[in-house]
Amino acid sequence: MRLNNSFSQFMGLMLMAEAAPEGQPGGGAPTPAPTPAPAPAPAPAPSVLGTGNTATDFIPEKYRTNKEDGSLDLEASSRKLAESYKHLETRMGSGDAPPKSADEYTVKLEGVEGFNWDEFKADEGTQSFLKGAHAKGLTNDQVQYVIGEYMKAAPGLIEGGAQLTAQDCTATLKAVWPDEQAMKANVRASFRAAEAFASEPGKPGNFDTLQAKYGNDPDFIAFTANIGKELKEDSAINGGQVNEADFAIKAQELRTQLAAMPQHDPKRAGLKAELDAMYDRKYNKPQSRLG
Repeated sequence: MRLNNSFSQFMGLMLMAEAAPEGQPGGGAPTPAPTPAPAPAPAPAPSVLGTGNTATDFIPEKYRTNKEDGSLDLEASSRKLAESYKHLETRMGSGDAPPKSADEYTVKLEGVEGFNWDEFKADEGTQSFLKGAHAKGLTNDQVQYVIGEYMKAAPGLIEGGAQLTAQDCTATLKAVWPDEQAMKANVRASFRAAEAFASEPGKPGNFDTLQAKYGNDPDFIAFTANIGKELKEDSAINGGQVNEADFAIKAQELRTQLAAMPQHDPKRAGLKAELDAMYDRKYNKPQSRLG
């Protein structure tokens, strides 16, 4: 009875072994060792570019470029960002920034004679410009360039302003002397009076100084023209000395007329007296400048 039971148990175990799949306990093949589960991936190390979902936060939205599948093209986006920086560097200058305040601008100009930055900077107009330049973010180099170009152009601007003043002066005088001939005659008379009453060169009131100050002043020109009308063509100039050019021309004219004039011509005496008076004024005692 015990043998039957043992046999039955043995046969049952054999049947179970045959029915079990290969590799399972009770199967015909040996059971391999279980494969260990993969270890969890380490967390990404911190980066200057960010981690996790913020890995591309350093790229502004307007510079991001996507691939065909909709994912971010990091290389193309980074290149686009770098190109924008290069453009900004070209426009603003590498590493150059505005000073902390407008008072910190320092300008040095080479080749501009007599330029003093402290004096130039103290001017009210310059102060206004520097404050505006600082508000606009101009660097020291940019301000220096602008002022340098202005100093180069300044002489031309001043000359242009003088020319405009001369035009205004002419327009004012034409209201008084509308006829071209009258204009020329009065301007010539003004010139003659200024030359006659001017001081010697190098002294206050000399002719060049008067012309520089009042050469485009219609009041001065009209005033001296009235004086010039009272002067004789050969009036003594600068301390009683007759102008050499005027004297030579006038004397030659008188001598030519006398030579061509008959001896009995009644006008001859008047011309001779005028010529003698000219020589007397030039070489003898000074005459009144008004004749």
